[in-house]
Amino acid sequence: MRYITRQEWYGALVAVLVLGVFLSVASPFFLSGRNLSNILVQASVIALLAGGQTFVILTGGVDLAVGALTALAGAVAGYMMVKLGINPYLAILAAFGIGAAVGLFNGYLVAFVGIPAFIVTLGGLTLWRGLAFESTGGFDMAGLPEPFPFIGNGELLGIPMPIIVMALFYGVMGFILSSTKLGRYVYAIGSNEMGARQVGINIRWYKLGVYLVSGLSCALAAIVLMGRMDSSSGKMAQMFELDAIAAVILGGTSLFGGRGSLWGSLLGAILIGMIRNGMNLLEVSQFKQMMAIGAVVILAVWIDVVRRKRLLRK
Repeated sequence: MRYITRQEWYGALVAVLVLGVFLSVASPFFLSGRNLSNILVQASVIALLAGGQTFVILTGGVDLAVGALTALAGAVAGYMMVKLGINPYLAILAAFGIGAAVGLFNGYLVAFVGIPAFIVTLGGLTLWRGLAFESTGGFDMAGLPEPFPFIGNGELLGIPMPIIVMALFYGVMGFILSSTKLGRYVYAIGSNEMGARQVGINIRWYKLGVYLVSGLSCALAAIVLMGRMDSSSGKMAQMFELDAIAAVILGGTSLFGGRGSLWGSLLGAILIGMIRNGMNLLEVSQFKQMMAIGAVVILAVWIDVVRRKRLLRK
């Protein structure tokens, strides 16, 4: 128990449990197996984006363009399949290629050119979405071929595929963050970039790597989202970047870098899914849902700032 209470994700776990108890009392439909499965399916895309975002934030950076990049990768892949008749597996490779290329582009500007991550990705927020609309003519691409319907709405052993994809993704990313040189150096860079440079860590290449991870996460999120929607367009994943950042912060990862947990980001994404699902069950308006998510994010950042000040005093 002492080990659990010391983890960064402990607060998110408590929040999930407390909210779960409250919604179970408030609505008789919340604890049904189907509804709980829906929460995980609905949270899957945000969880994928939050996973890549965690790597970036742990280094002290931020990626504001994950929603736009998801739209670009998905829109181009959909256009290739529906309009050009290209094999869907080649379209999937193209989506990952776009995610990797944009991730490397962002990482190069941040790590090698020295432009602040906030500026690079803020520009990408409109650049990549505009390119998504331009490259597809602004049209929606509906009726996607297999394997997209299976990825978005299929099941394996009774478990929805988006949940399986999310679980596999977090298994791989969790191993990378906890058991590889990249993971150790990500924490080192975020904790003390100058100190990490002095002990011989090549800061620039590892920063490039975390933006590559974020870009590939966006491509995977695009594939799952396309499957769930059975379509793609430049309008995909609007405002998803804010939900992804919120999930990371709610999961206990510090915006200042160097401290956090991938599993906390997963809990944060589930918490956001629970809030939206619970408010829908209680027939709360969409506008009030937006207000609630924003208030929760501000509260989480406030707690992070207070916690950091206490650590600095020690």
